[in-house]
Amino acid sequence: MRRALTVIACIALMLSLGISSIAAEPIVIGFITALTGSTSLWGTQERNGAVLAAEEINAKGGVLGRQIKLIVYDHKGQPAEGVSAYRRLVDEDKAVVVGGTHFSNISLAIAPVAEQKKVPIIGQAIEPKVTVPEPGKVNLYSFLAQPSSTQQGQMMARFAFENLGGKTAACLVDKSNSYSTSQGEAFRDYFTVLGGTVTNYIEYAAGTVDYKAFLTQIKAKNPDILYLPQYAQPGGLQVKQALELGIKAKVVGSNSLSDQNYIDACGGIVNAAGTHHLFNVNFADAKYAPFLAAYQKRYGEAVQTYHTVFGYDDIHLIAKAIENAGSAEPEAIRTALENLKDVPILAGDGKFTMNPATHQPVNMPSLVFVWNQDGTRSPLRFIYPAK
Repeated sequence: MRRALTVIACIALMLSLGISSIAAEPIVIGFITALTGSTSLWGTQERNGAVLAAEEINAKGGVLGRQIKLIVYDHKGQPAEGVSAYRRLVDEDKAVVVGGTHFSNISLAIAPVAEQKKVPIIGQAIEPKVTVPEPGKVNLYSFLAQPSSTQQGQMMARFAFENLGGKTAACLVDKSNSYSTSQGEAFRDYFTVLGGTVTNYIEYAAGTVDYKAFLTQIKAKNPDILYLPQYAQPGGLQVKQALELGIKAKVVGSNSLSDQNYIDACGGIVNAAGTHHLFNVNFADAKYAPFLAAYQKRYGEAVQTYHTVFGYDDIHLIAKAIENAGSAEPEAIRTALENLKDVPILAGDGKFTMNPATHQPVNMPSLVFVWNQDGTRSPLRFIYPAK
């Protein structure tokens, strides 16, 4: 009898150790961003922010008593590579949730695969079709963590009309890029609703570098506002060529015009000065000081782009969802992401709530900045999405 009890006790001990071992296994979180190519600065900064967040969470004991294992892959700026990275994270690495991307085209490609694999992905893409492919339908496993392109286009239309006094506006749009077209269409439509007139809505093909024919058409209409929903490089070239043609319109554009790459493509700050753009954070605000200091200590350099905040916030949103779910199972995490409410983050006004019907943020604001002649940026207005 005593021997039998001893055997039973040993078995119980082994089982408890096994359970403890399972409980102690790390929670695998994937992350997809651009680590090579023309947008690698954005991607590496985003990765650095994600790594910093994961390390901070782990130092405090992790989530559900388990450490985070963060695995980051490069999408190389290509949708096929993004899909491949997502599949690898889910199938091979057994990630239970994925962060990224901030590329609308890539997130659009991943969304249907996420529906098949049933592992949620939350990122900073702004194309609303990533989560709402058609009216009344939502992609259950895709989530956005910043205002949609529709909202951002409306924000800039409102700023141009109300703050800059623009009555007429021209739009120059990359028809091959949903990042550009979705913002351009939203700006055009909302500027008109506000009472303005869109003098030109011009779409150009991918790979265009000479915009003077389009800009000449715009100059003929003499608009008050030139709206550029562009990445940094084409946006800068467009401004440079517009100035060469003598266009006097006030330039407003997307958050990508916040980068040094934009200034370089413009031909220097002398051309970029006066550009108004969205920017998700104000690093001069005292609330960012601890984050900036932690980043400096971890990487030995200062934060270079707001994309660092993207990665940092994404991981904190994921960690909060896992905590709220009380589980590291993908379906439980998906449900928790859908119901996030008033989660502290760095971007916007410092809190995040998810809309379960759209998988997009609820009433999340952005800041409008202007580039100054000395190469600094000044915040002008905290602006919320249109109601």
